[in-house]
Amino acid sequence: MIELIGSALLTGAILSFGFGSVFFALIQSSLDHGYTKGVKMAAGVTVSDILLVFLALVGTSFLPQIPNFEKYFRIIGALLLIGLAIGQFKSFQLPRKVEGTKMMNFLYFFVKGFLLNILNPVNFLTWVAVSAGLKSYAFSFNEELLFFGIAIVTIFISESLIAYFSGRLKRVLNETLMLRVKQVTGIIFICLAAKLLWDALS
Repeated sequence: MIELIGSALLTGAILSFGFGSVFFALIQSSLDHGYTKGVKMAAGVTVSDILLVFLALVGTSFLPQIPNFEKYFRIIGALLLIGLAIGQFKSFQLPRKVEGTKMMNFLYFFVKGFLLNILNPVNFLTWVAVSAGLKSYAFSFNEELLFFGIAIVTIFISESLIAYFSGRLKRVLNETLMLRVKQVTGIIFICLAAKLLWDALS
């Protein structure tokens, strides 16, 4: 159980600092309109993650019926992680400032976070890989729900903190630092992929 909780916390933290469109839109919105707007964006991201997790759980519900599915889906999960890791080593450029809008109500920022997150196919594939990995280790349905619940709460808290400290983050962010952080994330993905491959082939 402790390992499950630790893995969920790590998953949520890694996904929060993916340095994609959501991360930078969160910082920019918080800088331009106050951190509460960033928290509203984080709420939209959280709701979209709940939907993606539901779809991932439904999509992987048939896996236990496949002979030796544990082996195959650990390998597939490892390949997905390797693909994500390769993406972390690509050159990096900070995005240009996004222009503001007059629609500064809750719905705008909520929907903005929701759409930025759910329209990125990598997010869905990541949750599918996580769900398949959990099933390959024979976790119960309640344990899976606990894992995803902790991961999603971690994402919301982390992104709310990103919004709150956006001013400080903006001052220290530069392309070299971001590339280094992405490379560390890539190494973590590779280590996780190696663990899955080891378990699948041993």
